[in-house]
Amino acid sequence: MKEYLTEAVVLNVKPYKETDRLVDLYTKDFGRVVAKVTGGRRATSKLSPHLDTMSLVETRLIQKNRFTVADVMVKERFRFLREDLRKNSSALKLMFLLRSLVPELTPDLQFWHHLIRSLKQGKVSTRTFLELLGYNPLLASCESCYAREISHFSLVDQSFLCRQCSLKFRTSLGSKLFYVN
Repeated sequence: MKEYLTEAVVLNVKPYKETDRLVDLYTKDFGRVVAKVTGGRRATSKLSPHLDTMSLVETRLIQKNRFTVADVMVKERFRFLREDLRKNSSALKLMFLLRSLVPELTPDLQFWHHLIRSLKQGKVSTRTFLELLGYNPLLASCESCYAREISHFSLVDQSFLCRQCSLKFRTSLGSKLFYVN
């Protein structure tokens, strides 16, 4: 059993089994980590109130077969992101994008620092994060018609689409299509 103390951004929290939760974190030291929160669904849970999506936390993780959250303390909630509907929507979409594209246990300090800086400044740009993940919109063309003016990124096949082609695929791809801002 190993124990680690690290900073993390909460990407997502979801129910797991009867009384537990799974929390998806992007940590400074390990990259993306999915950890179990034992008893996290109980009303008396002392950890769950601190695990809000888009929060910067200091967490103690215990690793046996999998990671488990032992302690957590909120460092910053980025309230201005939560209060501005447009910024909140962009930040939540970014959290979904990161959960979908970033593999587990691949730490990247440059990515970490950019994520924290973006959340603190309230300037969440899908384009920049795609570039950091190796999907450069400046070098891309539409997967369907080869137009150079791209506007959307598809999580389904990890390709770029122009505005016109994205309208064709919007109904079938739904939430798997991201506007590249």
